[in-house]
Amino acid sequence: MQIDLSGVQAVVTDLYRRPISRHLIFRFPKGKGGATFIEGLAPRITMADVDVDAAPDPLVNIGISFSGLSALGVDPALLKEFDSVFRSGPDAFALGDAPNSRSSMANWWENQFHTEDVHCIVHVYVRSVQAAEDATQMVRDLAGECGVTELVPRRDRTILEGRLLGGGKLHFGYTDGISHPEICWNDVPTSPAQVNFRIFLLGYSTPECPSAPSDGPAADLARGSTYGVFRWLYQDVARFNEFLNTQAPKLFPHLATTDAEELLAAKMMGRWRDGTPLVLSPDGPSSELSRSNDFGYATEDPDGHRCPFSAHIRVVNPRDTPLDAVVEASVPVVLRRGTPYGPPLQGTDDDGTDRGILGLFLCADLRRQFYRLTGWVNKNDFSPVYDADRHAQDALVANRSVRLATTDFQIPGKDGGATAKKLPDFVHTKGTVFLLYPSKATLAAL
Repeated sequence: MQIDLSGVQAVVTDLYRRPISRHLIFRFPKGKGGATFIEGLAPRITMADVDVDAAPDPLVNIGISFSGLSALGVDPALLKEFDSVFRSGPDAFALGDAPNSRSSMANWWENQFHTEDVHCIVHVYVRSVQAAEDATQMVRDLAGECGVTELVPRRDRTILEGRLLGGGKLHFGYTDGISHPEICWNDVPTSPAQVNFRIFLLGYSTPECPSAPSDGPAADLARGSTYGVFRWLYQDVARFNEFLNTQAPKLFPHLATTDAEELLAAKMMGRWRDGTPLVLSPDGPSSELSRSNDFGYATEDPDGHRCPFSAHIRVVNPRDTPLDAVVEASVPVVLRRGTPYGPPLQGTDDDGTDRGILGLFLCADLRRQFYRLTGWVNKNDFSPVYDADRHAQDALVANRSVRLATTDFQIPGKDGGATAKKLPDFVHTKGTVFLLYPSKATLAAL
């Protein structure tokens, strides 16, 4: 089987290099206004048969929530065949967004609306501010003509806009866009590293790669679509910088302060901030290795002396690390798309400005792929390497308010290692919605 990519939204297949993105959130009216909006927008949706680097602005994609599909009048008998996690919507426990923390769902969207009010998100990606304004106005004009209501998630009424920081960097200083799965779009993989397209596309379910809807008319409706999780994530850069500044000299007293901070940052991520994997270069970054993904842990670093077990990249992609018997043999894989938002910050003084990542995570099975990873992030309990403390957490992105969480970060070493005490929250959630990114055929049906 060969997938016809002309029917798949390009956000599934490609990394966009547009420096500006905007994310417009809408609620459909009663009646046919929502369907008319989808009909008007469908010809503008960027599909994967387009050369996204050469294409004119804007690149446009759309995700529709379960409540949005219901509002569009999709047959309830078909809707009940969709992924139960998609139908239920975000779950605070599964996400690790503890109710007693800043990530509590009660605080999402700056209390401007509820997650269930979100019917769709339209994403536009452009090269210039003027192109962003033009694309935004185009979408808003169409929404106004169809009686579709825009939901503005900020109290100051500003739009959710991502802007690249330059050099592929994110707000904590790490280089992004290094590790992405290679997808085989047919049934004949050319290398063992390729992953089956069924892990991301709906309508092709098999016992080995199940997804819902699994068969029948519902699977026909969803075929070529994918599920997506849109996450608005605040990054506390001042707190992160302060943590490095205060903890690194204690942990690595033999190093100059700046070098100690860089080493601690690398230990927390599993890569130096230029992208060099600690497993391949434990003593410093290397320009030759900064884009490398060819490494494992089981034989190259079984004791975590190079890359700690709770380093971010070792948690979300344990590679060849042995897994518990109750965990399925394959490591969950999602497609990561996202853009930083807000201006960069240097130093340890918080300027009160909102900044972070507008992230999109794409997969075909929300429970087995996305929720499994959020579970691992907030509780490292999936491998024998964590037997010493099964309540340890991802050093960078976990919620420290999760019940029974261990907030110390263990840094193993030949000399006994070190421990960073009382990790604070560096990230908190400001909003999450589960969406369906419809194929061209699905859009036509809607």
